[in-house]
Amino acid sequence: MKMIKKGLGVAVATLAQVVAATAVNAADYPSVTLKYALYFSENIPQAKVLKWWGNELEERSGGNIKVQFFWSQTLGKSTELLELVGQGAVELSSPAPAYYASKLPLVNVHQLPMIFPSNAAAQRTAEEMVAVPGVVEEHDRNNVVPVLWTSLPTYHVLCTKKIETLADFSGAKMRSYGEYVPKLWDSLDAVPVTVLAPEIYEGLQRGNIDCSYLPDDFAYAYKLHEVADYYIDLNFGAISGWPTYVNKDLWDGWSDEVHALFAEVGAEAAAMDRETVHQAGEDAKAKFLEAGLELVEFTETEKVYETAPDFLEVWIAEMGSKGLGDAAREVAAVVREQVASEAN
Repeated sequence: MKMIKKGLGVAVATLAQVVAATAVNAADYPSVTLKYALYFSENIPQAKVLKWWGNELEERSGGNIKVQFFWSQTLGKSTELLELVGQGAVELSSPAPAYYASKLPLVNVHQLPMIFPSNAAAQRTAEEMVAVPGVVEEHDRNNVVPVLWTSLPTYHVLCTKKIETLADFSGAKMRSYGEYVPKLWDSLDAVPVTVLAPEIYEGLQRGNIDCSYLPDDFAYAYKLHEVADYYIDLNFGAISGWPTYVNKDLWDGWSDEVHALFAEVGAEAAAMDRETVHQAGEDAKAKFLEAGLELVEFTETEKVYETAPDFLEVWIAEMGSKGLGDAAREVAAVVREQVASEAN
């Protein structure tokens, strides 16, 4: 059953670890400076949320807990961040789950295309599934604890050719990456072309690809409107962004008061992220049209959803081949619950 639906539901989500915050004195918090390694820049909407989160931790701990941000791979490459925080080389990091499919196979469920109708649904799923025993074990193996999840706006395509029906995908060269996106384009008779995000601009400009595939805010940040002609309003769904992981050994040594503070501030930051990221996507779309892109109203949305695989079932089968079938089904139940709540 296809799970992608239109509309953004309003929901209040809390981190799975949230406990009632208690009034404590600054002396109850350790005096620490936490190095936070990130591979993305501080100019994206999610970075604004993370900086607020760090500032609030410092303020509410009476200045004891400080977060020192290191943006744009200054403390490690994007493919190194999970190991860096797990080994304690840094206290915090935000690795991209898709880069760690073998080490975070269950976590990668919220990277699937055409499952989550909004960034809020993807983020809520990420928060809720951390309590599933298989996910707990997965994080434990990597020696990390998630304390905050960011999200990304819904994915659309910007193209140099008009795509308004299912047939228009046939033979179109579509930007692709990872394991599941190529399966999407194959199912639509399109041609998947693996292109890293920084190379999409040149790919469109030179005709190596006909369409990009990115969340709207990233597409605008990469200035793809300068080389594309059409904004296709077909919603391919949203995914979660990056988890904020803390080293587990460090976390386990902290008091309940520190855990409660992280849960309290994290829940507020998550709510801010849902609103900020959704608005960033809406703003980006408006800017595309202001810049002269033609809005193409896709006319066969249901046909696309019927033709594409049920990626949740594809993922469950893949996890089963890895001996993770039972855990995957537990995670899938969380996914279905959160997506259903979005529709109500």
